[in-house]
Order: sequence, then structure tokens, then C-alpha cells
Amino acid sequence: MTLNARYDGKVIVPDEPLNLPANQKVRITVEPIDSPAPTPKRKRPLGQQRDLIVEFAPDWDAPLPDDIWDHNKPDER
Repeated sequence: MTLNARYDGKVIVPDEPLNLPANQKVRITVEPIDSPAPTPKRKRPLGQQRDLIVEFAPDWDAPLPDDIWDHNKPDER
């Protein structure tokens, strides 16, 4: 006998009534029929990225432009 059922978080519930007497022992093999949603990959912190190459500008000590935090510039709307 093959049947479809749902797991409600506690017990397996058949989709249709079974033609079995009460307290009949059975053997159950569980095989998922719906593909679960893929689990998202966890991102690693920046310092732990594999093959990460960080290049800094040669003028690292150069002063920043005065309008760096001006969010009213046309290209930042």
C-alpha cells in the first residue's frame, strides 16, 4: 500500500482514510515528495571571504571631498 500524507509538525496524517483495523501495526518508510525550499547560504563577514582581494587607493591619506555626504546631489536621488 502506498499513500500520501502530511507531517503537521508532530504526527504524520494520511491524506485519505486507511482501510486498516484500529491498532494495526504498520511499517512506514518516509520519502518527501515536495522539494523543500533551498536554504539560503549564509554570508561570511568581509574578513572571512575566500579569495578576497582588497586593493586600496595609493592616496589612502588624501582628504575626502567636502560634499561626500551631500545626498542632494543629482546622482544620489
